[in-house]
Amino acid sequence: MYEGRGRTLTKTELKKGEDLEDALRRFKRSVSKSGTMKEARKREYYDKPSVKRKKKSIEARKRK
Repeated sequence: MYEGRGRTLTKTELKKGEDLEDALRRFKRSVSKSGTMKEARKREYYDKPSVKRKKKSIEARKRK
């Protein structure tokens, strides 16, 4: 499947004889690696540019 903007959606097919729990574990791992959930949380609501700058500044201070 194709999401647009050059990214593909995560797809996990159940292998023959594979337990559903194992397939779910593989799916969760692939979603985690692709950063899909992180991106979804980031885009859950709109942040004004001033709020983005403030968050960026706070993160920079935390790293120091």
